[in-house]
Amino acid sequence: MSGVDSRSEALSRASSRSSARRAERGIALVAPTMRAVVLVQILLAAASGAGVAEHRGAYWALTLSVVAVSLLLIVQCLVTGSVLRGAWHVPDLLLAWLAVPAMNLLLPDPFVVGTWEAWASGFAVNVGALAAAWLPPGVAMVHGVALGGWYLAWTLTANTTSWETSLSNALTIPGYALVVALLTHYLRGLAVDADQSREDAVAATRALELERYQLTVHDASSILRLLSDEDTPAEVLPGLRLQADREAQRLRTYLGAEPPRVDSAARTVGTMLATALEGFEDLPIEPAVALGAHVELGDAVWTAVGRAVTTVLHNVRLHAQAHQVVVHADTDDTTWEVVVSDDGVGFDQENQPLGFGLDTQVGQALRDVGVTVDIRSAPGHGTSVTITGPVAEVGA
Repeated sequence: MSGVDSRSEALSRASSRSSARRAERGIALVAPTMRAVVLVQILLAAASGAGVAEHRGAYWALTLSVVAVSLLLIVQCLVTGSVLRGAWHVPDLLLAWLAVPAMNLLLPDPFVVGTWEAWASGFAVNVGALAAAWLPPGVAMVHGVALGGWYLAWTLTANTTSWETSLSNALTIPGYALVVALLTHYLRGLAVDADQSREDAVAATRALELERYQLTVHDASSILRLLSDEDTPAEVLPGLRLQADREAQRLRTYLGAEPPRVDSAARTVGTMLATALEGFEDLPIEPAVALGAHVELGDAVWTAVGRAVTTVLHNVRLHAQAHQVVVHADTDDTTWEVVVSDDGVGFDQENQPLGFGLDTQVGQALRDVGVTVDIRSAPGHGTSVTITGPVAEVGA
């Protein structure tokens, strides 16, 4: 079926480009960018902070540790395309918790709050936010609240600003953690839904292609079976060869060849039935189509009804053992009707479900183009298939 399921294959290729993976890579691009902004601010103020620190070496050691872990974060996020795994996770959290009291102990009180020399608050906000991208949302929020409380407790001891300012700064840490947790959770959920929708679309397209394939080869398989059967009467073979040639043309069209053109003026009930009956000279067909032969049909209806009549006649040939087959066409200028009835063996409609031919290739295919079909049968009383469509839709 190469060339037949191109849409299915295209969707399969698209499915391999996981939305979840793309969402994760997007988060992994934002995280190092956020850290790089904070890191630049820390480095710009580091020399000034070291100059006023009581222990210059300790200040530089802590600052360079943050720089090292931040560089590790940036590199691993860009290389792996994910924030969910990385050697920077635990060191990043530890440094945030350590930096808060360290700034209070290393710097004079006037520098503890509101300056980048005391970069611990900005770093803590960033760590709390990024932790929400790789920790479970609930755990990330607990961590953000705890880190904010830890910051508040230490800044209140500095006695350099009001408690309102310290509380406001402290609330920023869980606040950003909440924003990032909600955003990443939403993006990941959205990506998972997109992947599932794409997989569903692939499955639906494959099912559609399979149904189209079954519709295309159903009649062809019946013809090939009869042609290959040594018991098929010789008088039937010319009609089968004619039908086999027609089916071959349809298969070529299905596989991508340009379909043969039919004059739109010739798309009537009469020409449709004449085409459908070709090759069934072995059946005892009695056509009575004059009353409805002139009714014009739209392209889709002309094709679908012709295929349906052909399928019904194939069923008659294979199963009905009929002595008479009547093909009747009529119209009341509002609707047109085509009836194919035989006096064959029939079947029990209550206990015997319709096969693929009558159920799908006749029933479903006609309903898809706005045409109704009524199938009636009983054991020993033959089968009648009535196809009805509106004249008002002619030329649509």
